[in-house]
Amino acid sequence: MNKVHKNGRFIFCFFSRNGGISKGNFSSLNCSYNIEEDKRNVKNNRDKAGSLINPKKKIVFVNQIHSNKVIVIKKKSSTKLIYADAMISERKDILLGILTADCAPIVTIGRNYFGIIHAGWKGAISGIIENTINALLINGENINELKFFVGPHLKKKSFEVKSDFINILKKKNFDSQKFIDNKGEKKFFDFSKFLKNIFVNMNIKNFSISNLDTYTNNKDYFSYRYFNKLGIKNCGRQISLVGIKD
Repeated sequence: MNKVHKNGRFIFCFFSRNGGISKGNFSSLNCSYNIEEDKRNVKNNRDKAGSLINPKKKIVFVNQIHSNKVIVIKKKSSTKLIYADAMISERKDILLGILTADCAPIVTIGRNYFGIIHAGWKGAISGIIENTINALLINGENINELKFFVGPHLKKKSFEVKSDFINILKKKNFDSQKFIDNKGEKKFFDFSKFLKNIFVNMNIKNFSISNLDTYTNNKDYFSYRYFNKLGIKNCGRQISLVGIKD
């Protein structure tokens, strides 16, 4: 499941929840610190994931807040928490990492820069992807050379929404009918189609979107919505990583 992808100078992986040492609800490659989880397990799991990419490189994380904020990692990071939902960098000595459990992990690579995005629906509708693209362009990347890879996330068949969600889309001037499917009295949001629409509108021609649904593939991926349906408030998070190969 944890297949490492190499593309030009870059290397990345959308990890599953399998292959770690955590137990119970966090079984087994949980990479998120939680009050109910053993911190030693999380560190071991993060180290294990990083070693599959490059054991010599430090993983840089942000404190994810479902925002549209993008950070450019240039200097050596301090111990201060960074609040954002996307990072880009050209540094050879680090890996960029995010954590997800239904939100879409998105890796981007250009000529010199690489980046990673935590795209929940809140961040997606507020412009996290567009802001990342603009940050890459400001730092010298060419729109025609940018590539985007979207990992496993909550798919339409599992993304039931209510009228308040549709109202949020309308307030943000999105055509809700384009992304909402009605099945009887239930309404479902096509998150993948929404992401594709953003790439197309931003003139990104080279992108791929995973067909894997975290909810229905809950044995292989942490799904917040699946665990919540079971009455379990705390579940793990899978990690996604990107960096330069050497």
